[in-house]
Amino acid sequence: MNNGWSNQTKSTAPNDKIQNFLEALRSSQNKSDMPNREVGSVNNPFAEFQNRKEIEKKRIEEFQNARTSEWNRVYSSKEKEVARRIEQIRIDLQKLAKQVKTLDSNLTKAVMTPVVEAGEYHITYLEHLKEVIHLFSLKASQANNWLEMYNRRSHKMGFYWSQAKSKGSSYTQNNERSVATSIG
Repeated sequence: MNNGWSNQTKSTAPNDKIQNFLEALRSSQNKSDMPNREVGSVNNPFAEFQNRKEIEKKRIEEFQNARTSEWNRVYSSKEKEVARRIEQIRIDLQKLAKQVKTLDSNLTKAVMTPVVEAGEYHITYLEHLKEVIHLFSLKASQANNWLEMYNRRSHKMGFYWSQAKSKGSSYTQNNERSVATSIG
């Protein structure tokens, strides 16, 4: 029986075939490595995928950094705007308090001024003054009541947070306290 090995013994023929196969494999690898070295890793799909993945990661990082810096600028500008508005309102309130003091002294002067010749003009002037002061006092009493209530509530909130800090969730999640505070 001839196995197609032509004049070779069975023991050397498989080794030659293996050797030929290995040489062919090496030469095919060398040929496939040459274009990759010349062109770069264009023909290697895994390397191309890795490059794309790295580029995408860098793009996402740059986007996140830009978004974070923009958010910080917007957030800090909002905080600055709020602080500026609060300071402006405080200045306005101080001016109003001075005007109220001036109004009080002017009102005292107007009421205490002696009337030389009593007439209809004086009656309407004093009635108008009385009406304006009455309306002002209503607004002032409403504002005063509101401020007193705010101060009481802020004092209660200070107590609440001090208790919440010391006792934790056993205080904040207590059913009896929540029922008592929901009523008023």
